[in-house]
Amino acid sequence: MRKMLPGVGVFGNTPAMRCYIPMLKSCGLEVVALWARTTAEAQEMSEDLDISTFTTDVDKVLLHKDVDLVVISCSPHLQAHIAAKALGIGKHVLCSPPSGPRSHDTLPMVHASRYYPRLMSLMCNGLRFLPSVVKMRSLVKDGFLGEPTICEVKVHYGQRLRTTFDWMCDEMMGGGALNMYGGMIVDLLSHVTGQRATRVQGMLKTYTKQTEHIKGIREITSDDFCSFQMELDGGACATVTLNGHVPGQFVQEVIIVGTKGRLVLKGADLYGQKHDRVKEELLHFDPVNYKDIDSLGISEKVRGDIPVAYMKGVIRMMESVRDAFQQVEERQGWSGGPLEAAATFEDCFYVQTVLDTVRAASKSRQSMKVTMTDSQPEPNPFLSTAMRRSTFSLH
Repeated sequence: MRKMLPGVGVFGNTPAMRCYIPMLKSCGLEVVALWARTTAEAQEMSEDLDISTFTTDVDKVLLHKDVDLVVISCSPHLQAHIAAKALGIGKHVLCSPPSGPRSHDTLPMVHASRYYPRLMSLMCNGLRFLPSVVKMRSLVKDGFLGEPTICEVKVHYGQRLRTTFDWMCDEMMGGGALNMYGGMIVDLLSHVTGQRATRVQGMLKTYTKQTEHIKGIREITSDDFCSFQMELDGGACATVTLNGHVPGQFVQEVIIVGTKGRLVLKGADLYGQKHDRVKEELLHFDPVNYKDIDSLGISEKVRGDIPVAYMKGVIRMMESVRDAFQQVEERQGWSGGPLEAAATFEDCFYVQTVLDTVRAASKSRQSMKVTMTDSQPEPNPFLSTAMRRSTFSLH
């Protein structure tokens, strides 16, 4: 007898969520409830995607009797608290990047995932499941490159000017090229090379501060250009450029050079060349098949907002989520095997720590050491220090 797959509750009205929902349905998971910031947003989304229950009350989704899996893709400053609350009442959680504006914002979900290790608590970093990335990682492990030495990444995309001021316009709420794309690149490099950043330096710029619709007292503070470098703990180094001022097709190119050869990921295709060879060879070709994407029910508008390589990877991940639940007979049980490559909340905390350090390095204009601090910052460090030194009692 086939196991009944868990019911899903979703949070958010982002393009990513409008991509996830058709994928979940195509994998046999029923989306039974959704949350959005406003009633109008929630109602529109429920009608577009055929979801019966919609609400602006977080608890109404979390406490729904048929919801066992929660998928979150909303404003980054809200995600960690929803994830932590969901894990606390026994729900599995998939969270879309970016997980928060800063690393300390992600701590509630990180701590909850440690407290409830039997529950699924994973990031929807689809690039890890992209077949060309799977092959790239395997080749690095098998010594195709020799020892990895240099990583170069460039991401080019055209800026989509906002018609209303939202979290994507505000650096403090988690918007910007570094948080949106930089986090996935940092995660990808650590996943493929097995090395993590120890020191970084960087530069963030906001060139488009006002638009036709966002002007006056409102100003865009999120970065639209970013360049940063990382020293990795295995001896390699990486340089990353994120440019939001290149109209046209989304371009992502990842080059990893080693002592014996190089690997190049262009979109969803993988190329490689040994140093003793004259020509570069195609190692994995992954053509765009729009018929497959159409069959999932993903709208054309959403496809225009999400790069194809990211979409392909998430499709593979959602299939792995289905397999993970199908392999265990218990209603809430799941198998970690199909999702072995997935990013955990611990990985997400590392990524956000690196991004925080890049921002700090940009402000100080010098390189900085990456330090993982697994505790909430003091709300008032000066008062806290004074109170620790004081011999007076508060009672």
